[in-house]
Amino acid sequence: MSSCYFAIIDLGSNSVRMSVNELEKNGNWRVVEKLRSTVRLSEGMSNDNFLKEEPMARVIETVKTFCDKAREYKCVSIAAIATAALRNAANKELFIERVKKTAGIEFEIISGEDEAFFSYLAVRETIGIKDGVIFDTGGGSTEITLVKNSSVVHSISLPLGAVVMTEKMAHKSNMQLYKYVMSYIGGIDWLDECESLPVYGIGGRARTMASLYKKRAVSAKELDGMKIPYGAIAKIYENIYNTAPENRKCIKGMDISRADIILAGVTPAKVLMDMIGSPCAYICASGVKEGVFFRMKEEMQK
Repeated sequence: MSSCYFAIIDLGSNSVRMSVNELEKNGNWRVVEKLRSTVRLSEGMSNDNFLKEEPMARVIETVKTFCDKAREYKCVSIAAIATAALRNAANKELFIERVKKTAGIEFEIISGEDEAFFSYLAVRETIGIKDGVIFDTGGGSTEITLVKNSSVVHSISLPLGAVVMTEKMAHKSNMQLYKYVMSYIGGIDWLDECESLPVYGIGGRARTMASLYKKRAVSAKELDGMKIPYGAIAKIYENIYNTAPENRKCIKGMDISRADIILAGVTPAKVLMDMIGSPCAYICASGVKEGVFFRMKEEMQK
């Protein structure tokens, strides 16, 4: 066989994504199919940590569709990972069993530390990193990873997800949201080791920041390695902060599917950059699912 296909499904609190990757014998690889759907699995979870029926049904139907597409490629493996929404769900076993019965796959719930490591692999293998701080704000959590001399030094997963915070802080002011995020990031005991380092953003919120910076949709090729100065990040944040929630979808470059959660989505990056004095952010088009693929690729080539 000259090549084989792998599918990776990444279920987050806000969206579910799948990539189908072709791996050739010589180690070269390419993405042959990408799918994404906004499913809001963590919708309504902020009070009791129970997955609600409607979001579960949305996800299960979407995952089944994704798996049917992956099987058209005769994938040798369909890896399915889930992050904060399932980590925190009291009824996660029920959901996993229902997905297995309907779609024929079983989700692996990865830890916050594993999620941070896969983010690191994604950045390392695509745009490269020597010294910097990787951040990934998803729907249910934010992972922050300190990298020095191209190796992970520290990582942490914080309950600062865009969907969860939007629900939790719905009746609070924008400044209260900022202070809430600051209380968590300021509590990282190795934060002083990050001083003056650039940050590397992955995930949907980072990609949206890039679109807002360019004031238009940007391609994955254009995204990879895009440098955004701190001053531009501050202006993006200020614009979102000062725009009424119902009008944020009209901001140039806004991903409409994220407009209602965008303030909570970009606040962790802004707070992090403020607190460490970061000069700029680099954007990486890849994410956790690509990190999983790179791990699979390394294991295949051993």
